[in-house]
Amino acid sequence: MGILKNKDLPKWLDEIIYTDFGAIFEPHPQDVVYNPDQPYEFVKIYLGTYFPRSYAEAFCIVYNLLENNNYLSSINALEEINILDFCCGTGGEIIGLIDVLQSKLPNLKSINIDAFDANSDSIRFLYHLTEAVVESGNIRVNININPQGLYVSSEQELSDLVNLTNVQYHFIVSFKALNEFVQHSTFTNKNVYSLISSYFLPLLSNEGVFILSDVTTKLNNSELFYPQVLNAGVNSFVGSCKNEFKTLYPYPCYFQEISCKGCYMQDIFTVSHSRKKNDVSKVAYRIICRKRFADAIVASDFNHSCRKNNPLADKKLPYNY
Repeated sequence: MGILKNKDLPKWLDEIIYTDFGAIFEPHPQDVVYNPDQPYEFVKIYLGTYFPRSYAEAFCIVYNLLENNNYLSSINALEEINILDFCCGTGGEIIGLIDVLQSKLPNLKSINIDAFDANSDSIRFLYHLTEAVVESGNIRVNININPQGLYVSSEQELSDLVNLTNVQYHFIVSFKALNEFVQHSTFTNKNVYSLISSYFLPLLSNEGVFILSDVTTKLNNSELFYPQVLNAGVNSFVGSCKNEFKTLYPYPCYFQEISCKGCYMQDIFTVSHSRKKNDVSKVAYRIICRKRFADAIVASDFNHSCRKNNPLADKKLPYNY
């Protein structure tokens, strides 16, 4: 399986975000803690700094998944794909998904996207940016996007969001956002990653995947890191749902998730664009799907060594083959 970890932002996309939309590259990691109320000017900084990273992460993660011939053959004939993005921001992961899918799926004709975010300026940017991307002539498939501003501050509002949907999705994604709910204790005494999984996984099509990605930093006032909490939450939910869902990737999680209590792992991607060469992004992610589908995709001979059964294993090991 080929592993892609580095991606250049396409020149046409670079021109759209930095020239046409006036995006600004200026990393402010301390300001990205919680962004629903961030002002318009900050969203331009977010677009110039974090959009390219999310684009590269989504492109690389899905590209690597499509290198699995079992998975590729299962979706290769699709002419239409449905995507849901929870906490989409300015849509870097959406454009990355569109770009990699159109390059790898020759029969694809149309992509439908439901995108949700609490920041109204981000939603406006996403809508108009998608228009610009389509008008650039670099996207060969039809794009139907439905960006919605929706603030989720309770489980009832999360339930309401899910009830707004009436399709099955081939891709459900959430990139580097759920840590914000953790930091603000939005869902008291609940593991956010387990809770979100329980609401969104049932929306998957039979061949659908849920890509749940987040930052790899340490929680506030805790010795735990976000990947540990993410893995513990996903493992707990998968173990409780009576063999309905299963981790597809990283492959060690497919074999170990029922007995693993949540270990640390990290993947590193780089993106280059006109404002920065080899900008580094560190994330942890899981790809989850229906169990029957995972069983058909994962080969029994995949290497499944990880920190769960080898505490001295490198923290990036699950992603390195």
